[in-house]
Amino acid sequence: MLSYLTFIVVNYAMSISRTPADVTKYLISRNDFARNVISSALCIQVFDPRPAYSSNLPSSNGADLTKTGTVEKLVPILKLEDSLVKAQTILKTEIVDSSSTISLSALDRVSTVLNEVPTNEKAFKRLFDEYSDPVSYKQKYMDQNAFLVYYTKGFDGPNRPPIESGEAEKQTLQYGARNECWNAFEELQAEIQFGIKNGSAERNDILGPLLSAISSVDSYLSLSPENSLEQAKLRFYK
Repeated sequence: MLSYLTFIVVNYAMSISRTPADVTKYLISRNDFARNVISSALCIQVFDPRPAYSSNLPSSNGADLTKTGTVEKLVPILKLEDSLVKAQTILKTEIVDSSSTISLSALDRVSTVLNEVPTNEKAFKRLFDEYSDPVSYKQKYMDQNAFLVYYTKGFDGPNRPPIESGEAEKQTLQYGARNECWNAFEELQAEIQFGIKNGSAERNDILGPLLSAISSVDSYLSLSPENSLEQAKLRFYK
């Protein structure tokens, strides 16, 4: 019932408004009535299991955003990828005999190669965020007005496409690849430490997350302009 009443109110506001901002102004202007609508929305948010209200913006990790998109900030990501690839090379040498286990010696060498990769989540993600595109006004609006966007189906004014339409923004794709890389690297670190403690590790337990981490970095780097990537490689490998 609450959802239905809220839907009616918001749709009426849409019918007499031109933009999402006008819808918001209309609801605010209704005083007590608007508060009832907002209360209904809060109830729906608590009891509705659909993920319409989850924040989609990256949380702050202290990243310096003054040089986003520069070659300088792309180099550290190449360095991270290089460490992962070196770890892969060590494992390839170790498992040439198709053994299903990785020795303690190989695990120690992999751990040493990965020492320069941040093991703290915020520090790890900071490397990516200092290069990634900043969050756009559209993304901020959608995050801060998730309820309105959801119940108006992305209404953005008469004869205009829904605000959620179109291809995913580059920052969103970068954010997703960054998160996938961290998840894989975190799992990799846990498996390496577990293997060192036990004297060996199963091959797939180490290779699986390592290859996932490399693939995620590759996906992230593929979003960069080719000329920037080439310049960053020249700086890193010189």
